[in-house]
Amino acid sequence: MNKIVKFVVLPLVGIVLVVVALATYIAATFDPNQYKPQIAQAVKDKTGRTLELEGGIKLSLFPGIGATLGKASLSERASDREFAGVDDLRVALKLMPLLSKEIVVDTIEIKNLRANLIRNKDGKFSIDDLIGGGNKSAPAAKSGGPQVRIDIDHVAIENATITYTDQRAGAKYAFSRLNLKTGRIAGGVPSRIDLSFVVQSDKPKLNLDAALKTTITFDLDRQHYVLDGLDLTAKGLAAGISNLAASVKGNVDAKPASNEFVIAKLAIAATAKQEGGNLNVRFDLPRLNVTKDKVSGEKIALDATLSEGKSKLVAKLDIPGIDGNAQAFKANGFTASVDLQQDGATIKAKVTSPLAGSVDAERIELSKLVATVSVNNPKLPKNPLDATLNGAAQVDLARQNARLAFAAKIDDSNINGKVGLAKFTPPFYTFDISIDQLDADRYWPKPDPKRKQPEQPFDLSALKGLNASGSLRIGTLKMANAKASNVRFDVRAARSRVDVSPLAANLHQGSLAGALSAPAAATPVVER
Repeated sequence: MNKIVKFVVLPLVGIVLVVVALATYIAATFDPNQYKPQIAQAVKDKTGRTLELEGGIKLSLFPGIGATLGKASLSERASDREFAGVDDLRVALKLMPLLSKEIVVDTIEIKNLRANLIRNKDGKFSIDDLIGGGNKSAPAAKSGGPQVRIDIDHVAIENATITYTDQRAGAKYAFSRLNLKTGRIAGGVPSRIDLSFVVQSDKPKLNLDAALKTTITFDLDRQHYVLDGLDLTAKGLAAGISNLAASVKGNVDAKPASNEFVIAKLAIAATAKQEGGNLNVRFDLPRLNVTKDKVSGEKIALDATLSEGKSKLVAKLDIPGIDGNAQAFKANGFTASVDLQQDGATIKAKVTSPLAGSVDAERIELSKLVATVSVNNPKLPKNPLDATLNGAAQVDLARQNARLAFAAKIDDSNINGKVGLAKFTPPFYTFDISIDQLDADRYWPKPDPKRKQPEQPFDLSALKGLNASGSLRIGTLKMANAKASNVRFDVRAARSRVDVSPLAANLHQGSLAGALSAPAAATPVVER
């Protein structure tokens, strides 16, 4: 035993001490700052970008191999414009894994990062030359080279500013005051994430102060990602709503490759306070489980309230539960209700139907839709007004279309028709409606004879941007005490223009047959 210690252990310890001493000497005496010009020239030759190293460079060997870089910047390719810059950067690799030909990052710390990312009109990105994007001839990595394993002790990014310009979409996004702190990041290890930033944009108008806190666990080989205690908050301006405060809380377990995920305790809330009005929205999903063989979910609830002055809108959506699989799932009931109060009038509507769909086909169906509407408005000649509707609806998210076939009854009027969306973006509406008889005077407020109504210009500007095509037919029509029969007009709206052709009706002493065309403007010129 003493011989082993003498002839094996002691020499090994001695060798280690010599290596440590040599490495310490090199780190203490070697000055990488002497090679700044050569480093900058090598970057220029390799990338066509200008590297400026204003700050100092420091190397360290223990407890890991690391480098600290002071103030530095990198230009765009073949340009003097700055692509990225930092005031302080530190990266360290763990020493022992290098002996096994593994590269394990120990630390990443960045202060005052600045980066400008650009997507050109041709769809290419300004960093494609750095990451090999679009370079099919780039040599593949040799199988015998060092293996990179993600195992980072921590990441700290302080006060970063990142700008993304999409020249193709004409949009620009600026992320400022970006701060990120993480715990250990490694496969199968829960890591705490603390992220905050401000995002601004002109198209769409956006100015949000956002923060994200969660614990993430991942397995890259299995493409399995888990977010525990997700807490996302945002305050500011978005979607034309100022003083917005939104939050998303819950837990997510996702396997994107196999389209499997589990969502638990999901709660989405939003409030907005504006002059004269308040908005409150809340969405709750206790649990939703989607796997290859089964889709199941507990009660889904959506509540929204909008109040402005004397007006108030309350909307609710309830789905008691979902059961099935990815090919076909169903819910026994679907209930949506709307309650509107405005200027002494009330509108109450309720929709119920069984719900079915397919996750794989991205399709939703409401096979037996029943809707009731009740209107109470003292200003209407006919009050109250009740309507019923029966039909079926389908939404195809994959093909970007939706359609509804229905039969409705309002007083003495029977209405049959089909309405839909031929595509979602931009929306293109379709309709084909037939009414057996309609007394429009019942539903139009009578003018006050004591109050002279000023003439209003015929304004079609609200139809600008509308894309629609359809036909409306009325067997018998009464309007302004005038009667007509076999009324028909086909409408097409596109490119800020409205065309009605044909426009036909049988009148008391003759008939009408023609067409109309007008631009969607505040003062349209009607062409006959």
